[in-house]
Amino acid sequence: MSSEQSASPPDFRRYRRFLSWLVLGFVSLGSAYMLVSVGVSIYRRRHAVPLGAPVGTPASPADLQGCVEELSDVEKGLERHLESFHNLLAHYDTAEAQSWSENESFWLGQWKAAGDRCRFSEPRRGPFAKDWEELRVIHAELRNIETTYTKELQSFAQHQAPRLDQMRDRLKLVSRRIGTTIAAPASGDTTP
Repeated sequence: MSSEQSASPPDFRRYRRFLSWLVLGFVSLGSAYMLVSVGVSIYRRRHAVPLGAPVGTPASPADLQGCVEELSDVEKGLERHLESFHNLLAHYDTAEAQSWSENESFWLGQWKAAGDRCRFSEPRRGPFAKDWEELRVIHAELRNIETTYTKELQSFAQHQAPRLDQMRDRLKLVSRRIGTTIAAPASGDTTP
């Protein structure tokens, strides 16, 4: 029996060592996968990827349709981006402003990628020249709208947000003095 006991511990140690290496390998691979996943997510969030190859000089109707769809996606992205602007107007928050700025960078990447892929800066000839020109104008106008909103947000952040915060603080002070509390309006309540 003593010979069986002496043979058993080395086998058990090999098994434990194998199991330890297996767990360490699994944890290492899982951690590496998670880090790569986070890195790719951050990169894709900050850098828009063009949807296809650049449109050639003799563009086909399919190329035109693809650029219309891509510009439509850019316009929808701008709408979502501008909706968050209204949240900042309601209550200016530094974290929300940072998020808005990151969304702005992503949208600008989408806008630039669409312009590069569809080559809106190049004049077009042919039966669809008028349509290409209209798309070029729409592309430029989207950027102008975004620039105007950004200027408005910066103006609000510099001039109006501090005043709004002061008024909010003063209102709370008066409310405390008279012994009432200010209830936040319900999310669906639009009555003044």
